[in-house]
Amino acid sequence: MYLNLNAETDLIREAVRVFNNIGEFQLAILTEEERFQYDNFHTEYDTLVRLTGYGVDQELAVECKKRLTQPTVGAMVHHLQRFPIKGLLITDYVNPKMAERLKKVGVQFIDTVGNAYINEPPAFIYVRGNRPPENLQARELRRAFQPTGLKIIFAFLCNPNLVNAPYRNVAKAATVALGTVGWVMRDLKEMGYLVEMGKRGRRLTNKKQLLERWVMTYPENLRPKLVMGRYAALNQNWFNDVELDHYRWGFWGGEVAAAKLRTFLRPETVTIYATEVNPYMLADKRLRKDPKGDIEFLKVFWNVEEIEYNQKKENLVPPLLIYADLLATGDARNIETAGIIYEQELAGLVRED
Repeated sequence: MYLNLNAETDLIREAVRVFNNIGEFQLAILTEEERFQYDNFHTEYDTLVRLTGYGVDQELAVECKKRLTQPTVGAMVHHLQRFPIKGLLITDYVNPKMAERLKKVGVQFIDTVGNAYINEPPAFIYVRGNRPPENLQARELRRAFQPTGLKIIFAFLCNPNLVNAPYRNVAKAATVALGTVGWVMRDLKEMGYLVEMGKRGRRLTNKKQLLERWVMTYPENLRPKLVMGRYAALNQNWFNDVELDHYRWGFWGGEVAAAKLRTFLRPETVTIYATEVNPYMLADKRLRKDPKGDIEFLKVFWNVEEIEYNQKKENLVPPLLIYADLLATGDARNIETAGIIYEQELAGLVRED
């Protein structure tokens, strides 16, 4: 997307200014005319910059993220990897641990306090350890990306035709209060994700961008509120022969769901979305409570009877949630698997009409 938010535009300019004071290599933000040749993928990036110096002349596609956190890294890495040209993450601050992680997975970045990783031979720059001012604050999220809004967006992305349903039906599908629906719809319209077409009803637009924004926001703003407990098992393969129907409203998420979609992923963490932690399952499978355990139970946050998708009969959560769970781990193998699921299950869903 071309930048239209002053806060993000200012962040990019400040990060570029600080970077240009580091050494001999320079970054320049391309003008609209200079970006013309990349218009075929203009919805993918926030802007373009050119890196120059010592024989280097390289365009980089920028993804701007104001607040980078552990749960959002996986989604960011996957997004940058899909750019047709090399990417550059621009953010307000990258701490030393995050800097090492981004470097390890090959994500180039700069921030507003002088931390940077650029690897465009012969240019190699790696600076970490610069600290931000104490008053650095994260931007306030629109209500649509707060927990109840994320539930509604999830319902819309799973069932796009739901945007034309009465608000009462939307509230029922998303398990939110009726009054929530109106202001989320207004936010989505203002942000360009929902358009009114008169007698033809409403339509989601910029669905790919909306999905990516949901995936980056879900791990921080909604998922932590869903956790009902973590457990460990004596038998590491305990889940292979489990029929979740037997334990009432249970659905596989994350790595187990991905494995059941035939992605060749070997699960290391077991994620189950359910209405409750079923004590019969705990006793039957000898699961014990463990805050560091590799089994997590999360609360189902959508109306199981109202949200339709092909994998429900296999007791899997919707593909969007599998994708988000995998990216939230930040694990390289899970990010790769998430890419497969995106192409197989989600790419068609977000294709513009």
